[in-house]
Amino acid sequence: MLALSFSVCTVISTLALGTTAAARPEWCEEDPVFLVNGALVDVTTAFPAEYLSAIKEPVAFELLVPSNAIAAVVALPGSVPMTAKITRSLPANGLLSLGVPVVVKVTVKASASFDTKTTVTGTYLRLSSAAYGKSNVTTFVRYTLIGL
Repeated sequence: MLALSFSVCTVISTLALGTTAAARPEWCEEDPVFLVNGALVDVTTAFPAEYLSAIKEPVAFELLVPSNAIAAVVALPGSVPMTAKITRSLPANGLLSLGVPVVVKVTVKASASFDTKTTVTGTYLRLSSAAYGKSNVTTFVRYTLIGL
């Protein structure tokens, strides 16, 4: 009887929790890499692949850092043209500061309106921040690199 109960439960759970097929859109991702005070900062902006042909200008990435930060663009990989620049416009941090504020601005100019998602990941303490946006509107992601 116990074996039968176990078998019935197994069959029910298999049917109830079985895998389902779902059509999900494919995404294009653009991910420049920056260096801020020795920490790698990976910025990933994703959008539905069906809108790839709607991109009319290079995807524009701008990293705002404190005026005394040491920062550089490390890599610009991707299938879509992009630009990346660093602007030292945030207030300078003290020498003993535990964190460095960073603002990432991403603009995807296109002939159509679609959703975007930008994720910023820093190497120190594996911090990550994300923001959802739209094409033709600048997306802002604000976070603090800790441990620098």
